[in-house]
Amino acid sequence: MIWKTKTHQFTATVCQKTGKTCPALAQMARAIVQAMDAAVPATTPDFEFDGNSELAYCAQGCRARFRAQKDLIRVFCGTGDETSLESLDDYADMMFGPDVIIRPAGILTTLPCAMLEVTKLQPIAVAQPQQQVAL
Repeated sequence: MIWKTKTHQFTATVCQKTGKTCPALAQMARAIVQAMDAAVPATTPDFEFDGNSELAYCAQGCRARFRAQKDLIRVFCGTGDETSLESLDDYADMMFGPDVIIRPAGILTTLPCAMLEVTKLQPIAVAQPQQQVAL
């Protein structure tokens, strides 16, 4: 499922346990976006953080791991602490990326039951009158 706000695009996979998109995962991603936006005045452009949290409103009781950067936020549900965030990012690159990326078959031993990626939208450039072409 894909949806947009004025500033971000959200892309989520279907939960492998419920067969639907997860509202708790979407709520967590929105909270991380708000936290990153609030941190902008006090941080440098390369600020990032990662962590994990229980999804309180998930009926399945999932635990989510996340990595948040200025232009990219990813949340992974149902993965263990033994799985590195780098491996999860590689897997997300395969799933969400526009390019075909080949990775080894055993990149992850336990796949996330759901994932969500948030990308920051680029502002639309407005053409000035002198840049417009007369028809």
